Amino acid sequence: MSKALALGLPTAMVSAALYGVAPLVQARAARREEESSGLGLGLLARLVLRPLWLLGLAVEAASFLLEVYALSVAPVAMVAPVMALDMIIFTLLAQRVLGERISLTGWLGVGSMVAGVGLLAYAFARRAEVGSAASTDVLLAFLVLGLIFALVCAFLANVAAARNMIAGAAFGFGAAAGVCYAIATLATRQIGLAVNDRREGQSALADLLTTPTPYVLVLFSVLALGLQQRGLQGRAAVIAFPVTSGVSAFLPVTLGLTLFGEPAPDGAHRVAFIVAMVMVAAGIAALGRDRMAANRSVDELEGAAARPDGPDPGRPDRARPDSKRADSDRLDPERLDPERVDLERVDLERVDLERVDPRRSERVDSDLGRRSRHGDDPWKPPGRGDGGPGAALRELG
Repeated sequence: MSKALALGLPTAMVSAALYGVAPLVQARAARREEESSGLGLGLLARLVLRPLWLLGLAVEAASFLLEVYALSVAPVAMVAPVMALDMIIFTLLAQRVLGERISLTGWLGVGSMVAGVGLLAYAFARRAEVGSAASTDVLLAFLVLGLIFALVCAFLANVAAARNMIAGAAFGFGAAAGVCYAIATLATRQIGLAVNDRREGQSALADLLTTPTPYVLVLFSVLALGLQQRGLQGRAAVIAFPVTSGVSAFLPVTLGLTLFGEPAPDGAHRVAFIVAMVMVAAGIAALGRDRMAANRSVDELEGAAARPDGPDPGRPDRARPDSKRADSDRLDPERLDPERVDLERVDLERVDLERVDPRRSERVDSDLGRRSRHGDDPWKPPGRGDGGPGAALRELG
């Protein structure tokens, strides 16, 4: 067995697991801060004062060190897709913390990603070379193009957020953070190659300081963190997360095979590599769909739980003697997703379970086009939690 499979693959898997834990911890701290704007750098300046966020950053730093080692012994075309396994950890933790049920689509996504990683190991069983380092000109090109892309995406995402366009904001922040993470991964690859050269006595790590590598890494890591925290402040985090994972996983693969001289698998191994990429991509899409569906279903239950128990002069309430509460205040059983309803948490006085028809249940897989019932700003609803990561994070605390 090659060193890439024996050491690089398991190290990358552990790194991905830590990357799946870090956003859960960081997002809980981010949601305690006031709404930010722009690239999220002001938000970062406030978050560094929060111990909880620093704990998440420490987890991410440990993951980064493991990723450096993985990239020093294995090609980025193998390591980068494995890093997308952080979505599985994220989803399983959301299930554990929130008691949320993963749908069949979600489990199929998990299985597809795991099988894809298995095929990836087979694809690189015979040939897993790390390739060559990027030139200074290539790094500077990434620096300029990456900055332009991040600025444009952040601008469009902020415009979309201001106009309550949840999907547009989610894709904007997700794509910007994904590209920044991808460029940071390529800089990490440079460090990994330097570590490999140092082991072989060919060069010193200090030589890296004379190249753009460490500065590109720091710049795009900070940008990626800021954009990610900006996205985690809103309920669209469950949409942005798959976009970030997909872009950050597949962009380094493309660049590694085209620009950095990493040999692609051949013969049957090449077929396995292509199928593995498709399965990982399908898994990311399925888990993203599951997260959006979970966000909608939890929203239905949390919307009911958020109703105040005390008298509310603005609406009829059964807690008031003169209440004439309308039937429309009852939860519509035909709009509930029976696969995601936890019967122990449902107010049976407000839901007629006999009318829940699994064939007619409305399973909307996103918040797109759906007006918020919790305030005028669906990007940051005041005084409520959101489904998916937000709800899970509140349960952590």
